[in-house]
Amino acid sequence: MEKQSKVSIRPGVSILTMLKHIQYDPWFALAEFVDNAIDSYQKNGKLLKEIEGEKYQLEVRIEFNDIDNKITIKDNAAGINQKDYNRAFRAAEIPPDNSGLSEFGMGMKSAACWFSDNWCVKTSAIGENVEKTVSFDLNKIFYDKLEELNVTTKPQKENAHYTTIELTSINKMPIKKTKGKIKEHLASIYRDFSRKGTLKIYLDGEILEYKDPIILTAPFPYDSKTNPIYWKKEIDFDIDKGKMFVKGFVGLLESQDSGKNGFALFRRGRVIEGSCDDGFKPTEVMGGVGTSEWKRIFGELHLEGFNVSFTKKGIKWDENMDIFLELLKKDLVSSNFIKQARDYRVNPPKAELRKAAEAVVKATADDIRNHVQPIMNEIRSTPISVNETTELTKTEEVANREFEIEFNDTKWLVTLELSYDDDITDWIEIGSHVLKSKNTDKMLRQVGVRMSLNHPFVIHFAGADKNKLEPILRIAAAIGLAEEAAREVGVKQAGIVRKNLNKLLTSISKS
Repeated sequence: MEKQSKVSIRPGVSILTMLKHIQYDPWFALAEFVDNAIDSYQKNGKLLKEIEGEKYQLEVRIEFNDIDNKITIKDNAAGINQKDYNRAFRAAEIPPDNSGLSEFGMGMKSAACWFSDNWCVKTSAIGENVEKTVSFDLNKIFYDKLEELNVTTKPQKENAHYTTIELTSINKMPIKKTKGKIKEHLASIYRDFSRKGTLKIYLDGEILEYKDPIILTAPFPYDSKTNPIYWKKEIDFDIDKGKMFVKGFVGLLESQDSGKNGFALFRRGRVIEGSCDDGFKPTEVMGGVGTSEWKRIFGELHLEGFNVSFTKKGIKWDENMDIFLELLKKDLVSSNFIKQARDYRVNPPKAELRKAAEAVVKATADDIRNHVQPIMNEIRSTPISVNETTELTKTEEVANREFEIEFNDTKWLVTLELSYDDDITDWIEIGSHVLKSKNTDKMLRQVGVRMSLNHPFVIHFAGADKNKLEPILRIAAAIGLAEEAAREVGVKQAGIVRKNLNKLLTSISKS
């Protein structure tokens, strides 16, 4: 026989009507219900196993009913007992024990209100032989200024334990593509609980499983003699004298993948940032977007002692992010992880190489055929005389570095320069005009190599992308040093090749 009672929703009536405007993603909203189920299990696990046996597993089942525009979330946790019942339906009332995933007293209410103005909760708690049902109609609550809601009670088995939440008249029912994302994110968020056998999540009858990325096994780059290394490293460091600490692992993906890269940041066993393809990707550690290291570094890091936002979508770093990133990078640099991620390469399949080769050869041949002939005629009719000692244009619009090498028992001081001066028109220049400082030591050979960022070839193929500029600069530097080496061993007019190269590249880069 059903009975009626009341549950207070004071003092949060006005709060409830505002919760629908919270910025949620649907997977994070659904995660609030899963969090509550896990929290109930963690606080009542011993009792649940006494009733169900040691093989008991927490299950959360989510069902989308597109026809009726309804979402149902059901768990087999311990239920909401009478002593917690009033608190459970008052917004922002923090649980007495908030050390688990039920932390702010907002999750179920905020997520339910975000999805719908109309929802109900049915629950039966261990040791209570009743099922209690309460229904929320936000419009009625607001306009009638309700401070209490009716609770319907009916008999149930004493050891029945569950909570069922029904969300009706959904404001935005997830479409097929979004449902796929929800599956991926929930599997990712709760991977740690699933691995331990604590939790099973079902969505429309399908069990959600997280697939771990394959970790790279390979030797150091350019050193095939070393044994292959399994590129996974345990992480364990503390921040603020042990008040906060980080544990977990960092790995390198077997294949570069911008969907699986980045870090998943856990707190209390649950991913807070970095679920699915939305990894936490700090450039301070992973390098620039699109770089080899950015595409290959990933990991799982458990952060303890850190606070989170009440929607559990992000870590509250305060001033600790810089310290965290500094310690993490230091650990990865010292163990060669970043170097391996940056330098390791896998030869593409031959079919892929053949396809790329055919496309590139065709495009390049077409450009040369269509644009180079006038330059070839000019080169033939006007032999180039290279003045080896000419001082060319000086400019301050540069970035440069000096380094030393040795050739023919002579030490060279090389200045490598990148110019962004509009007046520098040649792609590559060689000579003393780019030297940072003149050295009077006759035993020291000074060499200057300059590449122009404003040359059409660089603008067309690289722009300001440092990942594309670096290989082009390396080619230019190699050409410059090869020319100087040729000159050193007596080759006359060594700069003719470079002069012709500048003209040809200008011609075929403007097409």
